[in-house]
Amino acid sequence: MSTTKTPHAPPSAPKAPRKPKSPPVPSYALQDSVDDAKKLYKQYSHGTFSRPEIASTLKMSSVSSSFSQRLFALTEYGLIGESGDGYKLSDRFQVLNSEPPESEPFRRAALDAVSASPVLGDLLTDFKTKLPDRAGVAQRLEIQKKFNSERAKGAAVVLEKSLQFARVLDANNNIIPVRSSAAAGSAGAANRLRPDEDEEAEAAIDQTATTKNTRRSEIPLQDGRVAVVLYPHDLSVQEAEKIGRVLAALVG
Repeated sequence: MSTTKTPHAPPSAPKAPRKPKSPPVPSYALQDSVDDAKKLYKQYSHGTFSRPEIASTLKMSSVSSSFSQRLFALTEYGLIGESGDGYKLSDRFQVLNSEPPESEPFRRAALDAVSASPVLGDLLTDFKTKLPDRAGVAQRLEIQKKFNSERAKGAAVVLEKSLQFARVLDANNNIIPVRSSAAAGSAGAANRLRPDEDEEAEAAIDQTATTKNTRRSEIPLQDGRVAVVLYPHDLSVQEAEKIGRVLAALVG
């Protein structure tokens, strides 16, 4: 009696290793999300809206992964927030929607939006004054945050474009601090009073209001010394020159 052998099934191809899941980070740059928020503002103004209404406004399916990414970016940047059973546009968006892009309120609100993302905020804390190129940012994300390569590269692009939109990144990728217009004006007045001071002292003036009618300046000197000046908000140039003459006489 003959026996028939059952043929063995061909071995299955090995499965490709799954990419590690990266930490959550916006897939869209800040400007893209602000544009989405503007569409919601045009449709709902200061009212509330639901997830399906957001999807409808953006002309997307509310169950698609791409919509979930758009919605996540809107909330991660703090452009919309939960309100009851729905969402509402935030005060941060109102600033970005109403202020000129070069203004201090716009730049500050935009930088706050980028920093609101834990991942992007941590990068800004790490880099402080200069953003590396995209490859350098991606490498930092892969090593420190355990991003997969593709997501790391995408996040690096998002961060760079968002900082450019915020007007805080110059052509050499230096991160420009956002200073209040009042402090900038006071620093300019101080520079006029001290034309012969060294550049380091001129650049390091720190202005803070101390009372309703008085401002306080800390002016770094040589050897780690600091001169502290209290003066009224409405100090004139002539009065400032008088103060300079009196100080010169005191130390002369």
